Amino acid sequence: MGPRGHQSFLLLLALCATGAFVSATVLSGLPTTVSVMESAGPGTIIVEFNLTCQNETSIPTPVFTLQSTPPTYFFNQPIVAHRASPTPHYSVQITLSPSAALDARQVNQYTLTLEATCPGETPAKGQLFVQVHTVDGPPQCMARFASQVGELVQVSEDVAPLMPIYTVVLQRPASGLRFTIKDNDTPLTIDRAGQVLAPGSGFIPAHAGQVFRLQILVTDRSGRNCSGAVTVTVLPVHRPHINFMAAWRSVAVLEKRGAMQLVTQVQAQGNNVRYEIIAPAAHGLYTIDTVTGELRNTYELDLQRSPEVAHTQLLVRAYDMLHPSDSDIICLNITVLPTNTLAPHCSPAVLLAQVPEDTPIGWTLAMLTCTDPDASNSSLRYQVEGDQHSRYSFRMQGPQLQVNETLDYDSAASARFQYVATILVTDNGQPPLSTHVPVLVTVTPKNEHSPACPARAMFSVPEDAAFGDTVGRVNGTDLDYPFDNIEYSIAGGTGASPPAFYIGPRTGEIHVLSPLDYESKQVYILTVQLRDMANDADPHHQHSALCDITIQVQDTNDQPPRCMPPFQEFFIYSTRDPSLPLAQLQCSDKDESTMLPLTYTLVGGNTNGHFRLAGSTLLHSAFSDPPDSIHEPRTFELLVEVTDSFSAPRHSTTATLVVHVTPWATATPSTTTIHTTLRKGPLVVTHTEWFWAPSPWFVVVLTVSVALLLVALAWLAWKLLCRALSDPHVAKNNTAPGVLDKETGRASILSLQEQFDGRAQDPITGQDYLFNSSTGARRWV
Repeated sequence: MGPRGHQSFLLLLALCATGAFVSATVLSGLPTTVSVMESAGPGTIIVEFNLTCQNETSIPTPVFTLQSTPPTYFFNQPIVAHRASPTPHYSVQITLSPSAALDARQVNQYTLTLEATCPGETPAKGQLFVQVHTVDGPPQCMARFASQVGELVQVSEDVAPLMPIYTVVLQRPASGLRFTIKDNDTPLTIDRAGQVLAPGSGFIPAHAGQVFRLQILVTDRSGRNCSGAVTVTVLPVHRPHINFMAAWRSVAVLEKRGAMQLVTQVQAQGNNVRYEIIAPAAHGLYTIDTVTGELRNTYELDLQRSPEVAHTQLLVRAYDMLHPSDSDIICLNITVLPTNTLAPHCSPAVLLAQVPEDTPIGWTLAMLTCTDPDASNSSLRYQVEGDQHSRYSFRMQGPQLQVNETLDYDSAASARFQYVATILVTDNGQPPLSTHVPVLVTVTPKNEHSPACPARAMFSVPEDAAFGDTVGRVNGTDLDYPFDNIEYSIAGGTGASPPAFYIGPRTGEIHVLSPLDYESKQVYILTVQLRDMANDADPHHQHSALCDITIQVQDTNDQPPRCMPPFQEFFIYSTRDPSLPLAQLQCSDKDESTMLPLTYTLVGGNTNGHFRLAGSTLLHSAFSDPPDSIHEPRTFELLVEVTDSFSAPRHSTTATLVVHVTPWATATPSTTTIHTTLRKGPLVVTHTEWFWAPSPWFVVVLTVSVALLLVALAWLAWKLLCRALSDPHVAKNNTAPGVLDKETGRASILSLQEQFDGRAQDPITGQDYLFNSSTGARRWV
């Protein structure tokens, strides 16, 4: 049993011991390492082993996966064949693919990972190391190169010297090879890399069309060799012949230009072209550059001194410098023209014109009178020059300057009210001479269009807008230049009295003039008049238009809520049921912009928290007094703040609710002989709460000042004490009112009278007490 069979057996025992048996696929006969020569070709069997499936009842087909490290396509997927004897199993083969080209110098080992799975069984995995070994064999030439015919190569005769034209390729790369050409009687050579090279000086014309057959021998260091043949065909290159495009040419040249001036230049097609004058043989008037073909006059041509130079005929020959027989001839007819010396004269010398922008096309603006001093019968040509706009706006009809297109003063691209151009007058002399006549055309405006109302004719403004605030802008348009030069005014409408708005006459901006109130008026319709300005040469020629502008007033939160009535007074008993509403506030807000409900808040007078608000409803809690206090009427002055919004702008008002609480109790007279008559009127006790939050610096200063004051008082008391102790009369009579008398042990009656101003009896306990009506202080007797 192999290692993997032993492992499978142990796995089977473990599964049986645990009581769970799972079928497992078994690989048998798979070696760990195999060797293969790098010369192995496609289809070579690398390894062969068996695979056994535990579940053989349904003859399952196993599934194989093969992965290679490093990745390569040199190995085929496993070939699986079912074998029924001696026991059912599968025979598996791994072979080389058609693209296999093993090279031990590149990769000498491949790791193949196999995974086989039978249906319903646990997969079996295996690993195979494929070692590639080098083959020390003789060089192997490619089949076509080593055949009897050999390789066929075609090369142009103008190929560059030593240019590679063929490379010997072997079936298996090797080093240390030597390439030689047997019976080398050809100009071709071969280098160490097996490249066949062109001749060192290139192919000569005699090689064109020749065929060279090379027998090449490839030898390694051991003397082993292979050979092959290469047939090289040299293709001739077609060379263009010398040729002129035309057989003759006419040339006109002016007289009196000086010597050696360029007359013309001839050019012929071909290689290594040279030029010469072949007729007349002894002319002496002209010379030609043999390389460039430039023809020049040898001396100044003057028709008055040499009238015979007026017409000359030359034959110029072009030839190949390397092949002089390859040539062509051209005939040159040279005419010397008299020189034109005076330009045309025109009147007037400057043209000035002023026309309105609605001048029709074809209208004649001015007429020139021009003559040629050199020839009375000379024909003159007239042409308008200038920028593109001016050149196409006018035309010349003979000597007449006419309008060629509409002179639009209101051009959207650029307002053109002045056109600057030049009339070019040219004669037919040689060289042609010209006279320039400046032209200045001024276009005057014409009020052709009426102002147009804006597309947006509705604005909105908040009712709390201040004086001068901008409501919107009336953007009227006018197609006349200057564009949109409009004066605005309010011509009428459903405005208020006094007017609620005014408009900027030049800007068209509508501003607030008087206060607005959404609750009294929500919509204003204004009639705005638009009048164009400075659009015509006549300042009185104006157009106008009326536009209806709608202004909607937006509601803003500018009024506080109102409560009706703002002051309410209630009288209740202290035993009133707390679940019953005490009061209902009736408050409202005229602003429509206030979308949230009004909020009600108790901000004052709610002593001891006896009252609360549920929306706009006032509720109270049960009233209770200490058992030792007297039940007397009390009055609560409640302040309710009513707010219309949670965010700015926010307004509020305060409603006042005065609640008189009368205690519901019966006073029982005491059995003692002392009777106290209580006042039937209500006892009003006013309790003031102060709240003060001083700044930190003030607290520090106050603390230091109090400390200094205490020190000063202590020092003063010490001084007074020392003086009192020194004076026996003062110490004897120094008894302060309201303190215990050292002789009687009772409180001074004077001090009690100063602190309390009344005496009463508690109706519940019957105990007497003194009270101070101003402070509410009590002292039980």
